[in-house]
Order: sequence, then structure tokens, then C-alpha cells
Amino acid sequence: MELYLQNESKKGDVIMEKQSNQTIEHEVFERELPEQLKTKIITPEDSEYHYVRSSYMGVGRPEVVVMAQTNEDVVETINYVSELRKEYPEMPFSIRSGGHGMSGSSTNVGGVILDLSKMNAIEFMDKEEGIVKIQAGAQWGQVAGTLAPHDFIITSGNFGDVGVGGIATSGGSGYFTRSQGLTIDHVIGATLITADGVIHELSETSEPELFWGLRGGGTQLGVAVDFTFKAQKMNSNTHDASLIHQHITYVTEDLEQFVANWGRWMKAAPKEMTSFLMIQKTPQHVYAVDTRNVWAGTDTERAVPELEKALAIDKIYDHSESMMSYASLIPYPQSIHIGQQKIKIANAIVDKVDASLGKAIKEVLETAHVVELRPLDGQVHEVAQDATAWAARHQDGFLSVWMSPKSDAALTKEMEPVTQLATGMYGAYSSIISPEVAALSWPDATGERLKALKEQVDPNHLFNTGLQL
Repeated sequence: MELYLQNESKKGDVIMEKQSNQTIEHEVFERELPEQLKTKIITPEDSEYHYVRSSYMGVGRPEVVVMAQTNEDVVETINYVSELRKEYPEMPFSIRSGGHGMSGSSTNVGGVILDLSKMNAIEFMDKEEGIVKIQAGAQWGQVAGTLAPHDFIITSGNFGDVGVGGIATSGGSGYFTRSQGLTIDHVIGATLITADGVIHELSETSEPELFWGLRGGGTQLGVAVDFTFKAQKMNSNTHDASLIHQHITYVTEDLEQFVANWGRWMKAAPKEMTSFLMIQKTPQHVYAVDTRNVWAGTDTERAVPELEKALAIDKIYDHSESMMSYASLIPYPQSIHIGQQKIKIANAIVDKVDASLGKAIKEVLETAHVVELRPLDGQVHEVAQDATAWAARHQDGFLSVWMSPKSDAALTKEMEPVTQLATGMYGAYSSIISPEVAALSWPDATGERLKALKEQVDPNHLFNTGLQL
């Protein structure tokens, strides 16, 4: 398990520091660099370095950033890192698609980053069936903007700067979770390049075991360079993947009762309805709950009764309802990632969303900034637990906690009220990289199967950043 510390730089940036006794001279990186990559790298001496050194969640100091453009570039980078590792076995190697990743592992200090952002093509293979091939470096805002005019959506996270490569290998929970399941549930094919430089074409019938592990296993098995998805037709009246959006701000004094009420409403609602909460404690010692409810489609006859039930959950400060397109729902600022997000995130997947969870959230909010709460039932439950490397197929809720930067031990301590209820975790949505998080992210048989697959395709642990089994 690689260990990272966060230290303050002279300029006040939070630097992701790898705890290692190794010091590698920059000349070593240049000496081993393949000819094919010499025009595709960025180093600390280059003017562009400031814009590629970091991720959304941390400021890095890599020695080399490879801006790959082809599958062959990825193969050459893997071979390059393999050669460096012979002399420096602890050198970090990060894979980056969008660079938004919450774990912060898409950057490092003193190592190599393989950046896939130039590999961002989106191509419809079959517009009638919604079959679309997307390269790993595309961001989800691009995907939504491409699919919506054809009346298609793919369930995803709720932010457009997220990279396809991260979300399509790790999970993917957002505004259509209850109606469509996870992003990984819509991957029907992928191209994976493993630590030996071999290119694998994966599907249910082509190397099915690797295909199983790719969907939920993150970057442990290799570099996924593209994915084939089966998108869902919305059949909207406006033919732009329109949906119904409700924005509510609640103010509640009884958070336990609020969470219980919301959980009952969400569990009974049709699968087309998904709700997303951001909960904060105010200086007045009441709780503000920013809520976005999304109905997947334009069926107002079925949606309106559910929107009215949402308005009855608790006291309301403000609310609005509107029709909007899929592309408009997903904010896409296209930010340059320079480590601007200073918080840390921990999360938990829980069996039930009830008053006991509300009590735990209330305790955590004594020190945390914000708690996100999302449903994880509906279509997620319709997929067999052993169908993918995402094992959380029976739990009802997913929550994440945003906290000030502290040691992992301190964050873990503050999360205890929630983690006592946790029966799973979303590994890619955690700043804490520990065996305990890995065990909850890939529990029991899932973890054993994924670890065996990892040992088979990456026995020397070439891919050594991020959460590992």
C-alpha cells in the first residue's frame, strides 16, 4: 500500500507528497524515454507544466507527464515506466483521464503521469440502438452534449468535468442511478492495456473475467483507453433528452426525522425519480438541505405527484420546478485543475436510510462541512452482486462527507458515527486510501476475485497509486 502525506508548500498549495526514501534524478527519466514519446511529454521546465501537474483534489510534482494521443503511446508509456521501475521500484505512476478524481491519485510527486485527456473522441456506432464508443479522456460534459441532441443519456455522476476513464471503471452514481443503475452497468465493451503492454478487447464474450474486473475495479488492472456504452433513449417530447428537475431548499430542526422521511419517500418512489441532497449545519443550529430531484423523462402525469410528495417532507425555504435537457443538467465549467479543491472526502454505503442514519449524519456535521446523500436502490439492485466488481447491490444509500484537510487518522475518527453503519464504500470517492477502505469497497468474494485477477495481470504492481487491494 502506497502512503501519501499532504504538506503545505511555500505558496500555500497542498502538495501530494509520497513517503519514500528514493530520490530519482531527472536525467534518469530523460535517459529511458522512448523516441515516440519525446514530443508528447511535459516536464517541470515547460511552461505548460503548471496546468498538467495537478488534479482537482491535489497539487502534484511529477517529473514527467505523458500527453498520450494513441493506444501506442499508452503502450510505450507503460513500457517506459516498467524500465524505470527496475531501478526505482517505488516510483509512483498515475493514470489521469479527466483529472477530477476525488481520491487525488491522478497526480503524484516524483513520478510519471499518463494523461489521457487528448484521447477524447466520442463516436456513435449505432444511433438507432444508442451504441456509442467513448475514449477514456473525454469528460462527461462532452458526453452529455453529444448524446442529448439524439435524445440519449447514460447514467453518470453529477458534474461535467469528471473523466470517462475514472467513472466508467470505478462505479458512477448520479441523477439517474435509480432508473439506470451505475455507469459501469452500461459498459458493453472496452479496450484495456495491461502492465505487459498487451492490448485487450473486452466484453461479456471476449476475456469476460477481465471485463468483470474492469467494471468497478478502478485502475488496478491496467489502462482503459476506450469504452463502448449502451445509452438509453429518453423518448422526450423535445428530442433533446429532456427531464423534469425540481430544486428544493429545506430548513429542518430535526435532521433524524428529515432523513427518515426522505428515505421512505425515496424508497417508495418510481425508479424514474432520483434525489440528491447536500446537507449543512447553519450557524443558527438548524440544517439546510439543498435538494435536486430529477425525473428521468417528461411524463408530468406520473412525475407531479412525486414532486408534491417531496414538497411535504419538511419545511421549505425555497423551491422551483423546470424542464431541462440532459446536457443542461450536468454543469460543465471545463476548469483547469490546479488542486483548487482543498477539502478531503470520506464516504459510506449503508443498508438503510432511516433515523439512525440521520443521527449519525448529525454527529458528523459537528465537524464536517457538508454531507452528500444519494439513493442507491432501484436499478442498482437489479444487477447481480457478482456481475461486476462493484459489490454494493443491496444497500439503499450512499453518502459522502466533506471535511477540512486533516490526517487520515483524524478523518477516520470523525467519520466513525457513519462508518459504524457502513456495509460498503465507493473506493474512488474517498481521499482516504487504506486497507480498511479497500476491504469495504471490494468485500469478501469480490475482493478475493479482484485480487487474484490483479496478481495475474499486474504481478509487479505497476499501477501503484490509488486504492489497492
